[in-house]
Amino acid sequence: MGWRKIITWVTLILLGIATSISIAVFNTAYQDKITIAIAVPLTNAGEATQAAGKSMLQGVELYIKKVNQAGGIQGKRLDLQVYDDQAKPEVAEKIAKDIVRSKAVALIGHYSSSTSQAAGKIYQTAGIPVISGSATADAVTQGNDWYFRTIFTDSFQGKFIAYYLNQVLGYSNIALIHGYDAYGLGLGQTIAAEFQQLGGNIVAKWQLEPNQTKATDEIIIEDLQRLKDIGQPTEAEDLQKLKDIGQPTKAEDLQKLKDTRQPTEAVVFAANRDQVINLIVEMKRRNLDLPLFGGDDLGDVALAKSLAKLPGEEESRGFFSNGLYATVPLIYDAADDKTQQFRAKFEQTYETPPGWSAASYYDAIGAIVEAIDRTLSTNQDLPQAVFTGKDLKTDRYLVKEGLAGINSSETAVQTGTRTFYFNQNGNAVVPISVGLFDKGRLVSAFTQLQTISNIKIVPNLEEQIKAGKILPFDDQYLQKTDVVYTGLDINRISYLDEKTSSYLVDFYLWFRYNTNVDIDNIEFLNYGISRLDSGEKLQLTDPIKEEVEAGVKSKVYRIKADFHEEFDFHKYPFDTQLLSVRFRHVNLTRDKLIYAIDFVGMRNNSSTSKELSTEWKEEVFKEISNWNPDQFVFYQDTLVNKSTLGDRRVIDTNSELKYSQFNAIIHIKRDLLGFSIKSLLPLWFFVVVAYLLLYLPFKDLSAEVLTGLLLAIVFYHLSLLDALPDGVGYVVALDYGFYLIYFLLGIELVIVIMGQQELFQKDQIKLRQLIMFGRISFPAIILIFFAVFSWVYL
Repeated sequence: MGWRKIITWVTLILLGIATSISIAVFNTAYQDKITIAIAVPLTNAGEATQAAGKSMLQGVELYIKKVNQAGGIQGKRLDLQVYDDQAKPEVAEKIAKDIVRSKAVALIGHYSSSTSQAAGKIYQTAGIPVISGSATADAVTQGNDWYFRTIFTDSFQGKFIAYYLNQVLGYSNIALIHGYDAYGLGLGQTIAAEFQQLGGNIVAKWQLEPNQTKATDEIIIEDLQRLKDIGQPTEAEDLQKLKDIGQPTKAEDLQKLKDTRQPTEAVVFAANRDQVINLIVEMKRRNLDLPLFGGDDLGDVALAKSLAKLPGEEESRGFFSNGLYATVPLIYDAADDKTQQFRAKFEQTYETPPGWSAASYYDAIGAIVEAIDRTLSTNQDLPQAVFTGKDLKTDRYLVKEGLAGINSSETAVQTGTRTFYFNQNGNAVVPISVGLFDKGRLVSAFTQLQTISNIKIVPNLEEQIKAGKILPFDDQYLQKTDVVYTGLDINRISYLDEKTSSYLVDFYLWFRYNTNVDIDNIEFLNYGISRLDSGEKLQLTDPIKEEVEAGVKSKVYRIKADFHEEFDFHKYPFDTQLLSVRFRHVNLTRDKLIYAIDFVGMRNNSSTSKELSTEWKEEVFKEISNWNPDQFVFYQDTLVNKSTLGDRRVIDTNSELKYSQFNAIIHIKRDLLGFSIKSLLPLWFFVVVAYLLLYLPFKDLSAEVLTGLLLAIVFYHLSLLDALPDGVGYVVALDYGFYLIYFLLGIELVIVIMGQQELFQKDQIKLRQLIMFGRISFPAIILIFFAVFSWVYL
């Protein structure tokens, strides 16, 4: 039984190869690990702070999981060690010493400026690089070249807040509440100084105490109530005040005192969320409806989650947070597709939407990974012991130098949520976004301020400054940018044509805005391909609904038109296709208008990519039976036009025309079961017939039979490919299935030809062994094919 020996040896060889590959993969990918530490507040801190700490940790874990699944950093797996600093400086100092003694090559953290400053000296002395995604006090990185951050500083944030309050919102009188820690003191002082420099008044200021209680909060709330209600004080109160300061009582002095006493127009918080959350709640409960504005710590999703648990939120979602402004490094409704992918992955993994802190710490670990990867890639003469844990001092120094090397737009790191680099102080060069809470969600404020990178190419600069469209700020200029909330609800998709990659969409489109621009002057970028070729454009008709409420305008349109998206058939019939509606404003570039996704106003507003309900699928895809919708994704990104449009000022610059582009995309998957029954079942029939031929008497197995079967399969192959567009000139997944059958039939044909040779005709044992080889190799090849095929396509 020679064929049994052959099978045994082949099996042993395959097992040996598989074992060798497994050992090689294990040794190369996981023999070394790089340890990263993270310090976050997880216990014994305020509820909102602990929620932020958890979000920070989840953002880092998500990135590390992605890196490890891809094979690590050049074969070195990442290992995360978690330390709980409880948001307390004394605890931070204690665990800092533990981290220094650990095998960590870098640290991510701390959450607050106070803990970062307390531990930062220890890290600097020991020589371990640290990167924070939330500590904003300037002192954190000043004089410490081992400390970096992926967020802006308090000095920049404080000036920005004062500027926004005065120049955008138009406030002249504010009340300021600031904390007692490094964050509150630094941010509060900067806001007050800059606001007064702009000509504004700080009508009242409070510093929160370390032993803050509800009783001390009550004093502030009562003062705020008086400031709000103050119209004209009683004459007796003014007379007493003049008497107390020893000033003679005159009618003009009394009137002057009345004129200088001003009610506050807004309350500004420069404090951590746990310090002011009770103040916010009590102000809302007492109908103290003053505009509220806070720094980055108030702009995270953790604040809204904490408030959502309070009585009153059940009846009115976002009751306590609605109307609260906050400055943050990132808002998801105006983020691009890569950021939306991060958001969707985070929500899928942790079943909760991420705040900006999760993204900021995702960026932090991304910068460390990039620094290590660049170090290993660009320094070929490094010793083999680098990043093996044998020389921690060198490893830590290399990470620090790698981070310091991310110091320009040319060396910027793209982490998946943002592109950024560090300045000479280790601070990330990132813009500030202004958010506004609406129904428990932080959305983009109607006006954003964007830095103008090249002021020389701005036309009519002086006129735009006088008109208030461009604002001088420090040593730079800021452009006022209008934000338009944009939403889209699809009623029906029909006439899906794979040949032309086109489809008919019936949908509602709406805009919410408070600007005077011609908001409906838009261009649909993927309007039906035949129409685009002819120059025809889709024009919006009159809105079906138009209204103005509290100064906010809204327009609703109903549109029914055919659209085009270039389908990718490489994985046909296991393919996923995109059905999209994309548009931009015709004239206004991204520095003047940004489309923000109206998550609050849309039907499926809990997520950008959650699985769609059965009812929605049945209604929208009622006329399409062979495709299943999987996700409905919204995002805005930037459309770049490199043309100078004849503007001589930009000829010798790198300036580009950038437009905010709105994208609504449905991911659809082919109904594989239906396709298999209709189209792949006959293919399996051919496979079975080809295999059963090996069980016929050899005299009945001829080349003519195999050739006839081969021709039938070829014609069937071509008929299936006929459903694809004429321009598809590449190999699709289905082709490989037919190539397999062609190969199997080729083996059978070889067996038939060899079996007819004199050597096998005279020796029936050899002939049986030849046929047995075909019977065994046939299913073996199919199994190997399906294993590889499933790994690649399924």
